[in-house]
This record gives sequence, structure tokens and C-alpha cells, in this order.
Amino acid sequence: MIEIQNNKILLDGKELQFDNKIIEAAEYEGKVVIVFETDEDGGYDSVFCYTQDLQLLWRIKPAPVAIGGTARSPYVGVDIVEGNCRAIDFYGRRFKVNLENGEIISKDIVR
Repeated sequence: MIEIQNNKILLDGKELQFDNKIIEAAEYEGKVVIVFETDEDGGYDSVFCYTQDLQLLWRIKPAPVAIGGTARSPYVGVDIVEGNCRAIDFYGRRFKVNLENGEIISKDIVR
């Protein structure tokens, strides 16, 4: 079970502290996907995937223009449903993310 405390995550007795506040986290088959709050200089790609031992696996890749267009927006949430990881940005776009490498596969709109 995941517990979030501001900029700290606790998972199965392990703890990892980050520079930025954690917005949301989701767990699936030994992986933990975390969305961090960013500041103006922090960029938009604030979704990271870690092992259950909290070792970094990947950082989300920028959306290809063919999928996300040219507008960029910070991520504000993540969920994993039936093995599908989906990162949601401020514009209400939900991007399907490859859990193996962080590449964006597709997009739909949630609002």
C-alpha cells in the first residue's frame, strides 16, 4: 500500500523523499507511478515510474505532436486501470502511457 506525505512516499516499509510535492501515485505489478507538482521552471514531464524498491525506471516522455499537439500542460493525476496507465494533464487530456518505458501511446479527453 502507498502512503503519501507531502513530498515523501512510503511503500511496504520503504520511504523516499523528493524535492517536489507528490500529487498522486498509482501502483501496478511491482511499479509505482508518481505525479509531482512542478513550479514554472520544473517542466511538464513530472510523471516518474519507480520499482517497489523505489528505484527509478523512467520519466514520462513528451507526447508526440501527432498525439498531443504542440500545447503542453503540467500533469495533475495518474491512474492505472486494467493494466493501462493514464496520466491526466491540466487541460483534461488523458494520455495512455507505456508502463515499460514511459512513452505516450494515445490520448483522449476527460472533461
